[in-house]
Amino acid sequence: MKITMKKKKTVLVRVLGASLLAVFVWSGCGGNDDGEREGEGEGYSASIADTAAGGDASVSSRQKGTARIATVARPKSDKVIMVVVDALRADGLGCYGYPKDTSPTIDRVAKEGILFERMHSASPWTAPSFGTFYTGVSPTVHGAGSMLARGSSKGTTLFGVTVGGIRKDLPTLPRLLPPEVRKGAIINNSFVSKELGFARGVDDFDHRNAHLTRYRTADEVTGIAVKWLEEHWDGPFFLMAHYFDPHIQYGPPKKYLAQFAPDRPRRIAYPFVDHHPARDGTLKPNDAEKAYIRGLYNGEVRFADDQIGVLIGAMEKVGLMDDTWLIITSDHGEEHFDHGSFEHGHRYEEEVVRVPFIVRAPGGKWKAGTRIADPVSHVDILPTILDLYSVPSLPHFEGRSMFPLLDGKERPDRTSYMEFNLFKGQQCALFDGRYKVVWDFRRNRAFMYDLKEDPGELTKLGKEHPMYEGMLERVKARREELTRQAKGKVFDKSELSQEAADALKSLGYIK
Repeated sequence: MKITMKKKKTVLVRVLGASLLAVFVWSGCGGNDDGEREGEGEGYSASIADTAAGGDASVSSRQKGTARIATVARPKSDKVIMVVVDALRADGLGCYGYPKDTSPTIDRVAKEGILFERMHSASPWTAPSFGTFYTGVSPTVHGAGSMLARGSSKGTTLFGVTVGGIRKDLPTLPRLLPPEVRKGAIINNSFVSKELGFARGVDDFDHRNAHLTRYRTADEVTGIAVKWLEEHWDGPFFLMAHYFDPHIQYGPPKKYLAQFAPDRPRRIAYPFVDHHPARDGTLKPNDAEKAYIRGLYNGEVRFADDQIGVLIGAMEKVGLMDDTWLIITSDHGEEHFDHGSFEHGHRYEEEVVRVPFIVRAPGGKWKAGTRIADPVSHVDILPTILDLYSVPSLPHFEGRSMFPLLDGKERPDRTSYMEFNLFKGQQCALFDGRYKVVWDFRRNRAFMYDLKEDPGELTKLGKEHPMYEGMLERVKARREELTRQAKGKVFDKSELSQEAADALKSLGYIK
């Protein structure tokens, strides 16, 4: 029985006060002294069916890599929750083919929604990718995460690194949403801060710096999210909830060790924090040690997944999942020695830059079970979110809404461009749906992968391949164009369509 809006808040408070309150108890930064964290829950896993029975005809057949989709009216709702799980590699989830049981909640969301098989991040690390979430343009243009001279007054220095923030003349996601929409963000990364422009336009910016061994864990994030929803779900809202746990350090609650990392090798500590020797090659782990480290990461993924399940379970019990769009994605992935290195921030292989992107419509029936094979990118996320609120895209956006793909209306030449190393030089990469070229523009060196013939990216291709020169020219041209844009005025209201101009005037962004 669906609960009316007037009763929802009372019911959720009662739910929290009874069976779920213990889930949200914060046991201290990084867990108790013995490494145990309280508050793991199954939540959504037990409360929502495995399939969206009774939904629209799902799409199983494909033509040229894209599903054929019957046109069905898209549900309308001005309530959106965007869950960002830090350092979450797509191939570490069951719905993307991973054999271990890391993601029962996310897998069920995928069955009730639309899964994009080839979403690529804007960057291999957090600040540039979040900047693209906010602006719809590449890092070179928005500036967040740009490497500046240490101590430069133009940026913010954290952990010995000085980085730039989102340029002030760019419209951001919170400011582009209609004024009646309540905007909230629960952020747990030091580089996604007010100082770097990420609080701009956000009504409720709940930020916590994350340190290697001290950070806000998934159970507390879920508790804060539910409390925020108690206060704001009667009207239109946008909430971004950021779960940090799969990021290094790897120290999942002990509950998950038996399932994912039961046998600790002598050299590898729990929690695992030795990312520097792992990344620079001095650790040299053997196969058993690699498996244990990956197991700890898997435990963190499952912990975050379970807590997302608690959040969704609380929403489900009061009917909020019937009128809310849910998006699940990540800022970047994570390498676990797949290509001889570790962590993220410096490479462009799939384990680092291919991230999940799943959209569930209100009610979990519209396009349920759809899988889209076309390549998409972080630059497409902002136009897609604005589409949900009937806000038009702006001319300077690099991406475009992904919804035309769902209706089979578009056969695009979509490419994914990635850039901004955190360390180990500066590179950029371009993926066209088959070939990926990685260019070290400071050393003028490049290589290419053919992901159709070599999905594991085991063979680097060069001048001997007939596609190499063309791909190299494309990535060079893309970087040159973005550099040119970044030096000028990116947002020019004179280029707006009348519809876009009217929308921005109504938001108070232009006069």
